[in-house]
Amino acid sequence: MQFIETLARLQKNSCLFLILFLIFCGNQGNAQFMTGKENSKIDALLNKLSEQHQPGSYVFRNVKTLTMLDSQMIEQDVWIEDGVIKEIRPNILTQKAIEIDGSNRYLMPGLTDMHIHLFNGHQMKNTWMLLLLINGITSVRDMAGEPGKLALIDQINKNEVLAPNIYQAGPIIKGLGRSPVFVVASTPDEGRKQVRDQKQLGYDFIKVYDDLSRETYFAIVDEAQKQGIPVVGHVPFAIRMEESLNKQSSIEHLTGYIGWRKRVETYIKADQGYAFRSANSDTWNCPTFYNLMLNWDKKFIEDVLGNPEISGLLPDKLVKRWKGLLSKNTDEKEKLLAAYGKSNQELFTQTVLELYQSNNKLLAGTDAGNLPLLVPGFSLHQELNLLNSIGITAYDVLKMTTVNAAIAMNKEREFGTIEVGKRADLLLLDKNPLEKIDHLRSQAGVMVRGIWLSDHELEFISQEIRTIFGKE
Repeated sequence: MQFIETLARLQKNSCLFLILFLIFCGNQGNAQFMTGKENSKIDALLNKLSEQHQPGSYVFRNVKTLTMLDSQMIEQDVWIEDGVIKEIRPNILTQKAIEIDGSNRYLMPGLTDMHIHLFNGHQMKNTWMLLLLINGITSVRDMAGEPGKLALIDQINKNEVLAPNIYQAGPIIKGLGRSPVFVVASTPDEGRKQVRDQKQLGYDFIKVYDDLSRETYFAIVDEAQKQGIPVVGHVPFAIRMEESLNKQSSIEHLTGYIGWRKRVETYIKADQGYAFRSANSDTWNCPTFYNLMLNWDKKFIEDVLGNPEISGLLPDKLVKRWKGLLSKNTDEKEKLLAAYGKSNQELFTQTVLELYQSNNKLLAGTDAGNLPLLVPGFSLHQELNLLNSIGITAYDVLKMTTVNAAIAMNKEREFGTIEVGKRADLLLLDKNPLEKIDHLRSQAGVMVRGIWLSDHELEFISQEIRTIFGKE
């Protein structure tokens, strides 16, 4: 089991704090979460689906279209050909396209999770990819590169593997320690070399981490600028938040905005002037808000484990493991929740709202695939609902997971809005998502790279997974 070294260093006694538990138990690349038979059946299911589902020619007829260029709904036809959007207007005439009835339905861009982990060595990786698709997530930003991940992305881009589009960070650059998803840069020269090597290998981003020295961090961001590759990740402990602005393309988990107070059980706002300075920069913010709130409110934990829609798509070994971990050190965790839970929730909420109200650039991400209880696909809907519930408008929440995601990665020519020439990543809904964010769950179908999965096909995939895990 992989420790997150920075939190372990901050812990001052043997007590297992809840916040430490949720992070400490996450990346278990070699752990066995399902039986060998279940694993083989999931692999076979993904292979079968990948062969059966390929891009086609489709026309969505008379569908209310939310392009995400603005908040207007326009009833029109949308023609898909060769995996891209070919035409958008009323009464499109074509003889070869399969027609999809959009009457009284809503078409919008597919969703993007901007902070996810699909570890190569993780037994659940193929299941995670399928759960993303059945939840309408058509693109992800994967935040930890590994050998073999670029080959998977190439297969996905060729439609040899049915999965969301993956935009890939390189191996995480840190100052100490080593693992399959971390590389060490303890000097500026080592940092610069990592940037050059990762750019040459074809990664999309450089990810920085907590324990980098000041000198190494500044060498990394300088070399990345020279190489034309964005820097994303944590604001290192040695760096003030304002020093990372315009150097990092995005800041994750409110690092730099929120700091520790002596020990890990409580937080403080690290800088009172953060919102204004950040709003006037080119840096995006990916709060992973639900992830943070999950640490301090049992309601969110119960919502995951007590939801058969989620637990029914997970192997029993994984669910039992999570429940077992939660049952440890219960008295100590209850004391911590009673003492600090409410104040930490309020601080997280206030910080996210101040960023929003100051017109900061915001993204929606989850850290799913890395931590217990953050189930890929489902966790993004939990993130979006939570963001909406604290006062962010439905349209602005939708922007965070569509057009903002594309702009933040300099991929706005590829996806994020419904426009001619863009990749056909689409979500067809029975209910208007502008009226209620939870209407994103009313899926009539998902399209990724021009591959159409109807609601019946999405339910078939779900049922197959339930059957494999004995949850019929």
